[in-house]
Amino acid sequence: MRARPRKLRSLAAAATVAAALALPIAAAAAESANPVRGESLEVPAPEMKEATPEAGVTENSPLVPEGEAVRHPKLPPASGGTTAEADIGEQPTKAEEELEGAESELEADEAAEKIAAEGGDKAAPALQIPALSASACAAAAVPQQLVPIYQRASAQYGLGSQGAAVLAGINAVETAFGTNLGPSSAGAEGWMQFMPSTWAEWGVDANGDGVADPDNPEDAIFSAARYLAAAGMPADTYGAIYAYNHADWYVSEVLADAGCYAAEVGDTSFTAAGLTPQIEVLKCQAAPGWKKEIPAEYLEAFEAAAARYELGKRGVWALAAIARLESNFGSGMSKKQLEVTGPLGLEASEWKQFRVDGNGDGHIRHADIFDSALTLAREIWSKGSLEAGVFAHNQAAWYVEEVMSEAEEIEGGCKTSYVDWRVSPLAAETTVAGAEAVIQPNGLAAAPASAPPAVKAAIAAANSIATTPYVWGGGHASFYSYGYDCSGAVSFALYGAGLLDSPLTSGSLESYGEPGPGKWITIYANAEHTYMVIGGLRWDTVGDANGTGPRWHAEPPYPQGFVVRHPAGY
Repeated sequence: MRARPRKLRSLAAAATVAAALALPIAAAAAESANPVRGESLEVPAPEMKEATPEAGVTENSPLVPEGEAVRHPKLPPASGGTTAEADIGEQPTKAEEELEGAESELEADEAAEKIAAEGGDKAAPALQIPALSASACAAAAVPQQLVPIYQRASAQYGLGSQGAAVLAGINAVETAFGTNLGPSSAGAEGWMQFMPSTWAEWGVDANGDGVADPDNPEDAIFSAARYLAAAGMPADTYGAIYAYNHADWYVSEVLADAGCYAAEVGDTSFTAAGLTPQIEVLKCQAAPGWKKEIPAEYLEAFEAAAARYELGKRGVWALAAIARLESNFGSGMSKKQLEVTGPLGLEASEWKQFRVDGNGDGHIRHADIFDSALTLAREIWSKGSLEAGVFAHNQAAWYVEEVMSEAEEIEGGCKTSYVDWRVSPLAAETTVAGAEAVIQPNGLAAAPASAPPAVKAAIAAANSIATTPYVWGGGHASFYSYGYDCSGAVSFALYGAGLLDSPLTSGSLESYGEPGPGKWITIYANAEHTYMVIGGLRWDTVGDANGTGPRWHAEPPYPQGFVVRHPAGY
C-alpha cells in the first residue's frame, strides 16, 4: 500500500528537484573539485553533552543496541519529521499525557492514535509508517539530479561506500526527495528535516551562495553528511542513523531504502549485513557475599531493565542497590507497601509518568519486580545518565552517593550478548498443504500453500511480531513498536497484507471491511478487544502458557459479544 503514494511523490520530486537545483547544481559541478564554503568547519568528534530530560517518552520505548564504544553520541536530534516522539526539551502533548494515564486498552488506543495524528497533513502517511519490506521502496526512483550531491557529500565527509545510499534513504524517508518540506509538527524543516537548533550547529553552505539554507537540497544533504560523520559513520552506520532520529524502526526504514537505492547512486557494495537492529542481553552474577542476597527473579528483572533502557552493567547493580535500600529486595515492606510503591519505592507520580508493563502480562502491578524495575529504569534512561536518574528518583545527593557506593559492593561480572530484533516481517518460507495454517514448534505459523498472496503476507507480518510483549497503545503511534496491544497486532497483520493504510482501534475495526466471516481472514471486534482468524489460526494477544502479547492460537474463536467482519475479497 505504501509503494503507490511514494511512486507518485517520486514523480513530483523530479520537478521539485529541477527547480531547487537549477543554479546550485551548475555551480557545484564547476567547483566540485574544490572545497565548498563551510568546509572549514572541521567535522568534530561527537561532543558528549549532558543530556536533558526527554519529554513525552513513550512507554515501552524501543530497545537500541549498545556497542563497545559510544554507539549513539548525545547529539541534538536532527529529525522531527517522521517520529511521533516528542523532541528533547518539549513538553508532553495532551495526547501523550492521556496515553500515560490510560486505564484501559481503548483509552490507550485512542491516545496513541491522537499522537500519530498530531502531525496533521504536514507529513504524508508513507513517511510516517515504515515499509514492511525493502522491495516496497523500489517504486520510488531517486531523482537523478540528486545523485551527484549524495556522492559528493558522502566523499567529502568520509561516509564510506554506503554513504550516498544512506543519504538517499534518509532523504526519501524524511521528505520524499523534497516533496514534503514541512515544517514537521515538532518544528523540523528543510530537505533533510533538521531541528532549527541542530541546523544552527551543523548546517553548512555547500553551494557557495553565502547562506546555509535547510531548504536548499545541496546545503541540507551536505549538512546531513557532516552530522552522520560526527555521529560515527562509517564505523557505526547503525548508530549514526539512530542519532539522526532516535527510533529503531527509522533505522530499519532508512537501511531498507538505502539498499533499494544503492544501485541508482552508484554503490554496488551496499549490504544490510551486520546492521540489523539488536537487543542487548545481560547475564550477571553478583559479587561474592551478595549472590544469595539477591533473589533470582530480582536479578533477572534488573538485567532486563538495564538492557532495555541502555543503563549498561552499572545499571544492573544500581537497581539492585536501590532495591536493597528501599525494601531489602521486598522483604522489608508489607504487602500493602509493595502494592503502593513497589519494591523500588516509586512514588505515585513516577508510576503515572513512567509506568511499564515489564513482564508483558497486560497489567501494571506495583508489587511486581519486573514492572517496578523497568519503570524505574525508564525514568533513569529519560534523565540522560545513571546518576541523574537516581537523583530524580530520590532527590538527595546523599541518596545518589549511597546507591552508587552500594552498587560497587554488589557489582559482580556480566556477560553481554546481542540478539537480532526483527523489525521486518519474515518471509512465509514454510507452507503447508490445504486451506489452513499450522502452528510450527517455534510458535510461528506456516501459511497454507493454496492461500492468496495477501493472506500469506498477513501471516508473515504477524510472524514478525509474534512473541513481542503486550503494550497498551502499542502499534498505533507507529506500526513498529516494542510491543503491541490487540488492535495494534491485528492492524499490523492487515497492513502487512496491504489491506490497511494506518492502524485502527478495536472500536474502529467494528466497521472495517465487510460484515460476516471471510473465507481466509475474519476479524472479531468490540470496543474493548479485537482479534482475528487467519487461515484457521487465531491471532490474539490474550495470554497463554507462552505469555501475553501477539500470539498464534490453535483454539477456535469466541465470537459472543463481538462484531464479525472480514476484508473485502478475503
